[in-house]
Amino acid sequence: MLYVGFMAKVRLMYWKEIPVQVQGMDETGQVSVPLDPRFQVGADAISMFDGSAGSDDYLMAWQWGDYSEELGSAREAGERVAERINSRFPQDFVARVRDLERAKKRDPRPGAVDDWMDE
Repeated sequence: MLYVGFMAKVRLMYWKEIPVQVQGMDETGQVSVPLDPRFQVGADAISMFDGSAGSDDYLMAWQWGDYSEELGSAREAGERVAERINSRFPQDFVARVRDLERAKKRDPRPGAVDDWMDE
C-alpha cells in the first residue's frame, strides 16, 4: 500500500562506484534495505583486483550518495529503489569494472556507473 502524500528521502551506500545498500528516511524513522548479495560479492571481488582488499583504502571507500526524494514511506521508497537497482544493474558489472580498470578508464566515485541501469 503506497502512502499517498508521504515523501521519503532515499540515498545509496556505495563501495566506490558499486551500490550496496539503500537507506530510506521519513518522519517516522529510518530503514535500510540491502541490495542483492551479488553487489557485496562484487565489491569484494573488485577490491581484490584493484588492490584495496584488506586495507584502509577499502574501508575509506564506503560512502553515502546524495539524498533524493521518493513518493511513499521510507520502507516503500527504499524497497522500490532497491528493486529497481537489483533488476536493472548489469549482471556483468564486475567484468565491466575490471575492464575499465585495465584500460585505466575507471571512475570509482559513488554513482559513476549508475547510468548502466539505463542501458
